[in-house]
Order: sequence, then C-alpha cells, then structure tokens
Amino acid sequence: MHRIHRRLMRTSTIVLIGAACALALPAGARQLGNGGTTYSSLSHETPPEEFLGKFVELIHADQAANAMLFDAVGVAAAGRAASAVLATLDMQASTADIGSAAAAAGASHQLLTQALATAAPLSAAQQASFASGALALAQVARDFTALTKNLGATKQTLLTAGMPARVALQATRVSADIAAQLRAELKAVVGFANARQLVLAAAVSEAAAAL
Repeated sequence: MHRIHRRLMRTSTIVLIGAACALALPAGARQLGNGGTTYSSLSHETPPEEFLGKFVELIHADQAANAMLFDAVGVAAAGRAASAVLATLDMQASTADIGSAAAAAGASHQLLTQALATAAPLSAAQQASFASGALALAQVARDFTALTKNLGATKQTLLTAGMPARVALQATRVSADIAAQLRAELKAVVGFANARQLVLAAAVSEAAAAL
C-alpha cells in the first residue's frame, strides 16, 4: 500500500513539474491551433517596417522588370501609365496606397500578358531587352513568392502590433495575389519566348517550372 502511495506521489510530482515547465516556456514555443502552425515561427517577430520594406522593394523590382518587357514588346508608354503609381510607393504609404499599388500591379501584369499575344516580331535590341526583363521578372517572382511563405504567422504577429502595423498588414493581404500574378506572367513570358524561339537565361525557365 505504501509502495502504491509512493508511486502515485512520484507521478503527481512529474505531472506538476511538466505543467510548470510548459507554463515557463516562452509563447513562441507553444502550439497554435491553426493547422499545425507553431508560435516558434513568431518567436522572432517580424517588425511591421521590415515586412513593409521588403514589400515596397519588390513592388519597385516588379515595375522595373515589367518596364523592360513593356519596352521589348512595344507598349512602353502604356506600360509606364499602368505602373506609374508603383514608383511612388514608399515606407510612408497608407493602407489606401497599398491597395492602389496592388491594383496597379494587377493592371500592369494584365497589360503585359495581353501585349505578348499581339506582339510583332522583336528586333535584336528588343530581344535583348526582353531577355533582361524576363530574368528580372523571374527573380522578383521568386522573391515575392518567398515573401508570402508563412503569411498566416506574419499576419498574426502584425495583428498584435497595434496601429503601426496596419499598413504592413494590408501589404500581407495583397501579397499572395501579386505573387500569383507574377508567376502567371512569368509562365506567359516563357511561353512567348519558346514560341518565338527567343533565348532566355536558364534561370528563367527554371523559375517558371519551380514556382
């Protein structure tokens, strides 16, 4: 009887110690109940300005890549008009500015895809511009897709950061759509190049196949 009592005492002690250790863990080490995501992904919280800075940088890279492609397929003026607002996006952006940038990016991607369908044969200079633009597009498509990894965790982090995070939070809400548009545009660019027997860097086709 005494032996059973001692076993029960040891088991209770172990349970209590385990519970105390669990409570002592930092929030980043506990499980979230959202499809297996863990707080560990939030243990080093992404500051709102860091996410926003990456978003702004990639928006500018998107514009630069498309500018080369617009020039290559003969719609440079229309391309500049469609994407002009992207150049003005900066770290002082409002949530409305983020929405405008997302809309402009969408219009820019759509215009380029449409232009590919009706483009005349490209000159040597246009082919060079197209190849450069395609390589830049492949990189920004990769980077934007990487930015959207673990968006759920990023949103949770930003939601707890209060008012300063609102603009960055809006950026997370539009990032997935922009990344998807970039991937679709990249595939269209590769398809165009294949149909016209244009030479592109291997990294372009590799990115289109991988994303």
